[in-house]
Amino acid sequence: MRTGTHPLVLALILTMTCAACTGARGLNRHILQESFHDHPEVVTDRDVASTMALQAQLPAPYRLAIYFKHEDFPSRPALQRVDWVSSDGARVQRALEPVREEGILQQAFLLANSTVQGTTLRDIRLAAARYNADAILIIDGASAFERYNNGHAWWYATGIGTYFAHGTECHALFMMEGTLWDVRTGYLYGTQTAEGETTLIGPAPSLDDKAAIAEAKDVAMTRFGKELADTLRLLRDKQRISK
Repeated sequence: MRTGTHPLVLALILTMTCAACTGARGLNRHILQESFHDHPEVVTDRDVASTMALQAQLPAPYRLAIYFKHEDFPSRPALQRVDWVSSDGARVQRALEPVREEGILQQAFLLANSTVQGTTLRDIRLAAARYNADAILIIDGASAFERYNNGHAWWYATGIGTYFAHGTECHALFMMEGTLWDVRTGYLYGTQTAEGETTLIGPAPSLDDKAAIAEAKDVAMTRFGKELADTLRLLRDKQRISK
């Protein structure tokens, strides 16, 4: 008499084993931060000396140009550069409206990607200068995500459970960085960073990685706008003290 294990039982055991082995590994923030500076420039002693000699020259109020970077970077698993859209620029402008009303900014406007002939800071400053901007805010961003099964994934082995069991999770991380530069001198006023995280849970076929990234981006954008406005206020206060 032959004894054995029913194929369905084997499938259940296999699925439960896989679920246990495919838990969250965690997203690497360091890799995301590195993606903002993946084109290092050769720096000489003369460069260091000239940078140390730079001075802030912001008038009050000043014209601020906002530029979203659209560069690609070397392909990495589950890591991608942000595809910025017009609503992102409008959102940053709305966040800066209070500081414009406070007299810190004269105007905040978007610098179109098509107006920048090149990818270096000098190229971006030159484009901003054509529009009489006093300062340029360069915004960069990247996102990462991971999918993994949880304890409910064993239902997938039943077939129909694949469409109803919430056995898969998608964890997304969105990071953005803004650097504020003096257009005339290239003086760096400061760097502002923000991040957002979200986790969506559902059946594997219906779980949307892009939706998870979009939610994480929304959180990061909200934080970035508020912190950016506070940073510009601190910069104003610092300049007042130094005069």
